[in-house]
Amino acid sequence: MQIVFRGYAQEKAGLWRVPLDVIDRWVIELEYPDKSAVEIADEGLLIDSHGGATLWLDTLLTGDYEIVYEREILLDNGDNDRLSDLNQFWGAQEPDGSTKLKPRDGRLDSYNDLKLFYVGIGGNYNTTTRFRRYDGTGDRILLAEKNEKPFLLEAGRTDTIRTVVRSSANITEVWMNGQLLFEQEGIRRVEGYFGIRLTASRQIIKRLTISPLSKI
Repeated sequence: MQIVFRGYAQEKAGLWRVPLDVIDRWVIELEYPDKSAVEIADEGLLIDSHGGATLWLDTLLTGDYEIVYEREILLDNGDNDRLSDLNQFWGAQEPDGSTKLKPRDGRLDSYNDLKLFYVGIGGNYNTTTRFRRYDGTGDRILLAEKNEKPFLLEAGRTDTIRTVVRSSANITEVWMNGQLLFEQEGIRRVEGYFGIRLTASRQIIKRLTISPLSKI
């Protein structure tokens, strides 16, 4: 079985407010599907995961664009509540450059053979914030790390995450709450998929937009 993603052409004319009340816009991969859930909530898309969870947006992204969303980690004594792992994938491709992703099971190591960028904010029980590139061979190359308090999570706070991809300039960036977290030059892929990622926590995604950027 292969997952077939819908095309980007219908969205790329301008700002796209991704409909968070339409679950079938996402390909959902859960490590423990019997102990996890993805649901529509009043504020957005709620992910309640006992273990690893990845939600791939069903749209191939290409060119110069930015992704912006708000995200809150919920701590209300739920079974999976934990202040940790505000994570994401982007620019994801199969190692052969295929524009279809094979299904995976939500475990982090099941994505090791993809080509992609990964950021994990507040990982390891909110002690690390790391930026990696997966090269398609199984190597998870650590590009940068910031473990000081300003770069970690805070209970009760909604974070705004902005991801910039400038294929024309070979640059990608990640911003949190208006502050640049990471920047990487030398990107060589011009298309790929965006995925919300988390591990053993309960999080809500709010106001997700994707928009094309003018070339530098």
